[in-house]
Amino acid sequence: MRSKHLALPGILFVVFALSTFPAWANPNVLASATATADCNGYSLTVNAIHLTVGTQYTIDYTFTLTCNGTTTTVPGSISFIANATSVTKTVTAGWPSGSLVTDCTVTGTATLTISGSTKTIVINGSPSAELTCGGAGCPGTIGFWKNQTKHPFPDSVQQSGLTIAGVTYSATDLLAILNKKGGGNAVAILGKQLVGALVNLAAGAKHDAAADAAITTAETLLQANNLNLLTSYVAASSTLGQALLVPAGTLNGYNNGDFNTCSEGSGLNLGN
Repeated sequence: MRSKHLALPGILFVVFALSTFPAWANPNVLASATATADCNGYSLTVNAIHLTVGTQYTIDYTFTLTCNGTTTTVPGSISFIANATSVTKTVTAGWPSGSLVTDCTVTGTATLTISGSTKTIVINGSPSAELTCGGAGCPGTIGFWKNQTKHPFPDSVQQSGLTIAGVTYSATDLLAILNKKGGGNAVAILGKQLVGALVNLAAGAKHDAAADAAITTAETLLQANNLNLLTSYVAASSTLGQALLVPAGTLNGYNNGDFNTCSEGSGLNLGN
């Protein structure tokens, strides 16, 4: 009878021990995966815990680049023999295709293969990082792009147009906006410069921090006020009109040879 009474405390001890040491139930864990990424490449740091010293491990990782609607997968792996129960490894590499020449979004995951433990890679502090990697071309003016015979829109714009503040405009629409008379219409004044800047970037023009900020401001104002670049009218003298003219002025400077710092249109990728 005594042995039966002793069995229950023994079972309770085992249950208590398992709950006290979670590593027994979850061995070989990928604790974290972080990376810094830019237009040239990435540096990935991973931390694995609850490892067995002397055992070989492999961490497979994948970055996904989305650039101009095209998705590219960049795989890699880190193999090592654990010299401690917690190991941190770092790998640095360039993008397989070389430096990025357009704006891209990058995401990624890493997996400790022996256990399947997987982490989303935190890139530049976020699960999804935006890389501003526009080309090295010199922006062209509104007049440059209005001359379609000599300076046709890049192929991507000719085929798909541009989506601006949630509205998609065809290549024909974009040309109409460039040719629209400004007068006292702040939407038309901004539209010319905004379309010009976005076409420049699509053609591989260099980025400028002030111009990038102006584009963001312009699109925010247009979307918040349900403005269409083809049909809307806002008096330039009004409060909203004055707000629209601020980014227009900045983009005018950008479209003029990046604030007159380079030769207009040089290095741009023109369409056929």
